Amino acid sequence: MIRTYRAFLGLSEGFHRGRNGLSGKQFCSLLSTNSSLDDSESTHFGFKDVPKTEKEKLVGQVFHNVANKYDVMNDLMSGGLHRMWKDHLINKLLPLSVPGYEASHLDVAGGTGDVAFRIAERTKNCNPPVKITVLDINGSMLEVGKQRAIERNLWSPSRDERMSWVEASAEELPFDENSFDSYTISFGIRNCTNIPKVLEEANRVLKPGGRFMCLEFSQV
Repeated sequence: MIRTYRAFLGLSEGFHRGRNGLSGKQFCSLLSTNSSLDDSESTHFGFKDVPKTEKEKLVGQVFHNVANKYDVMNDLMSGGLHRMWKDHLINKLLPLSVPGYEASHLDVAGGTGDVAFRIAERTKNCNPPVKITVLDINGSMLEVGKQRAIERNLWSPSRDERMSWVEASAEELPFDENSFDSYTISFGIRNCTNIPKVLEEANRVLKPGGRFMCLEFSQV
C-alpha cells in the first residue's frame, strides 16, 4: 500500500514494506518519477545541472559550511512551517512500538537531530525504549546533532543505549537487511544523487511491515 498526504506546502510519502518487500508494481511506481536520474551523467544541484560524480562533494561542502545554521535555513525557506511539518510527520509515524517490543528507527539525512529528537521525546515512555539511529553523510551535521542531544539530555557518549549516530550515505546503508521497523528522511532526499538507489536501500533495511516516510518541500 502506498499512502501519500500533504502537509501544507510539503509532501510526505510513505510505503509499508510487505512481507516479501514491495510488490513490483508498487516499487516501480516509486522509482518512475526519478528514472531519468539514471539516464544521464548529470543531475540537479540547486538551480543547475552538475556531473553526478561531483554532486556528493558539492553537497558536502555546503553542509559543512552551514551545519550550525541548518535549522535556521529551513526556517527561512519554509517560513518556519518545517517544524509543523515535522510534527505532522511524527504524528503519522507513531506509534512505533507496543509494550514488550524493542522497536528500531532509522532517521536518514538527520544529522542535526531535529526529527530524531521528536521521536525520542514522543516515545520516552516506551518499555523497552525505541532505539533510534541517526544517519548522515556529513560529519559536521552529526556533530551538531550530538551536541544538541547532550544539551537535551537525550544522549551522551557514555550512555548511548537509545540513540546512535552513523556517518554514511543513504545510497549505501551500512546495515543488514530487515534491521529497522521504520525509516524517515526529511528534506534530504533531494540532495541524494541516485534517488532510486536510496529507495532500494530503504526497502532493504526495513523489516517486513516496516514504514518509510519522506518529507520534502516538493514532490520528488
